[in-house]
Amino acid sequence: MEPFKYSINTNIFRNSKTSAEIVDLCVKAGADGIEWGLKALENAPSDIREMNKLTADAGLEVMGYLNAGIMWKDDLMRQWSEALANCEGGTLRVAHPWFAWDYTESLHQPDNYLDLVKRAKDALKMLESLSREYRIKYVLEMHSGSIAADPWAIRYLMEDLDPECVGAIYDPANTIVEGFIRPRGACELLGRHLAYVHAKNLIFVSLAAYTETMKPRRMQWQFHKTFIDQGMIDYVEIYFALKNSGFSGWISLEEFVTDNYVQEIAESINFLKECDQAAPEAPGEPFSAFND
Repeated sequence: MEPFKYSINTNIFRNSKTSAEIVDLCVKAGADGIEWGLKALENAPSDIREMNKLTADAGLEVMGYLNAGIMWKDDLMRQWSEALANCEGGTLRVAHPWFAWDYTESLHQPDNYLDLVKRAKDALKMLESLSREYRIKYVLEMHSGSIAADPWAIRYLMEDLDPECVGAIYDPANTIVEGFIRPRGACELLGRHLAYVHAKNLIFVSLAAYTETMKPRRMQWQFHKTFIDQGMIDYVEIYFALKNSGFSGWISLEEFVTDNYVQEIAESINFLKECDQAAPEAPGEPFSAFND
C-alpha cells in the first residue's frame, strides 16, 4: 500500500494570505501538497495558473481544488471545467444540495429531501459525462446539513457511477455533527468513491444548562473546532478504517485552531503519521461472534 500524503485546505486563510504566502506556509509545515480554494469564476483561469506554478516551483503537488459551482447548473459547471482544463490537480469539489443545518432551517425549508436527492443524482450523471470530456474528477464533501452527510447517501448517489469520474470527500469530524457511521463501515460503504479525507476535530459544548426561553426547555448544543488530537474523532480508528478498505491517498487538513499555522499544521501532520503507524491494517483475532 502506498503511504498517505498530506495536503492543506487553503480556505481558512485564502482571504488573508497571498498564494505565495500559502505555499511558503505549506512548505514550512511539511505538507506534500495543497488543496486550493478558488474564488470568483472570472479570475479562476489566471488564479489556477499562478497556483500551479507556485506549487510546482516549491516541490509540492496540487491535490485538488475547492469552491466550484453548483453541481446541477450545467452551463456553470462547464465554465468551471473549462477554467480547470489541462491543469494539475485531479479533483474539483462542487456544491451539492443543502437541506437543513438544524431544526430552525428545517422549519423554513420548502424543498422535499427526496427531490433534492434526485436533483443531485441527475447532476452527478451529467458530471460523469463532463469528467470524461475534461479529465476532472468531481467530488462532494460529506457535510452536515447537506443531502450527502453520510456514507449511505454517497453510496446511493454514486453506486452506479464511475469512481474515476465522481467521488466523495470523507470528513469524519463532519459526521459527528450529522451522519456518523463507525469509520470502518463508512470506508467500506464509500469504497472506490472515497476520493480523499478531510482531517480536523470537533467537540460539543452546551450553550446553557437549558434555554429558558424555549417551551418546552431543551438542551442546546454547539460544536467547536479543537486540536486534532483532542476532539471526538479517534484518528487511529480512522487510519484502521482507511487501511482496511485499501485506501492510501490524500489526507487534507483544515479548520485550524490557532493563528500559528506552521506549528499547528506540522504538529497535526506528525500526530496523524503516529496514528497511521499505530493503526492495524485489518481486523485480527480473536474474531467476534456477533453474527454467528
